[in-house]
Amino acid sequence: MPQRIPNHMRFIILLCLVAALVLHAQEPSIETAVLIDPIALESASETPAVPQQGLEVPPENILESKVVYREGQKFTIQEIVPIDLPPIPAAPAPKPLTAEELAARDARIAQADPQRTLMLFCTVYDGTRTLITWNSQGVTPMQTYKAWSNVNFHHFDSLRRFKKNSTTYMLMFMIGDEDTARAAARATRAGKTYSPPIIPELPADSVTSPGFHVIQGNPSAEELAPLYGLHEIYRENHNELIAEHQRLTLERARKAAERLANPPDPKPDIIIQHWTIEPAAQSPTAIEGGENK
Repeated sequence: MPQRIPNHMRFIILLCLVAALVLHAQEPSIETAVLIDPIALESASETPAVPQQGLEVPPENILESKVVYREGQKFTIQEIVPIDLPPIPAAPAPKPLTAEELAARDARIAQADPQRTLMLFCTVYDGTRTLITWNSQGVTPMQTYKAWSNVNFHHFDSLRRFKKNSTTYMLMFMIGDEDTARAAARATRAGKTYSPPIIPELPADSVTSPGFHVIQGNPSAEELAPLYGLHEIYRENHNELIAEHQRLTLERARKAAERLANPPDPKPDIIIQHWTIEPAAQSPTAIEGGENK
């Protein structure tokens, strides 16, 4: 025979259910991060710089010329006969917006998603673990946070923007590398002891289980959202991110080799030409602020 639940127990269970529903309704909606721009960047077409055409000044119009050297670079300074140049056209007056256009603009601004700039300072250790440092936004005093990730953040070098929880993040980061074996060897040669960083335990496979661990500060859920977003994007797009990183690395190496083989002239000769313009003559009454009768 089934047991009957006492009335007071029914009341407690009902309160728990109501509380659970209220808490569920107050939870923020968590959306998976999405890309805004394609991962593969278009290669910029390289066109040789067209040399700018200088003034053609006949020798008889050069009033004075002198040569000055600064740190091995030659500067030729010439005073020339004044040249009549066309006046600079005035900028067109801005077109005033109509009331409808102003209302449409304000509506677009009101409906636009919030935007934030995410500035990260990263060091990749042995190509496998990244130490991330970033600062709080809108918090006084400013807080500095640190976290370890099992993702090589070099793989994000083609990522510019992404969206997480209705916020668009513009990604900016400074990144360096640390080879712990080489650092230890350098320290040994210098008679010092190298202490490698203490890296918390993270998933070994960054492809299937990208993750991070905060080691400094207590960032809020809002401040952690972009970090979660980056790792979500890596989990879904790691193949494309890695392939584009490898392509960009080869492209940068190719350009560096070309510059090394064909270095530009670091100190070209510079010619500076100038002339004096006399102020327009004014009548005595205009100078004195008087008025012709």
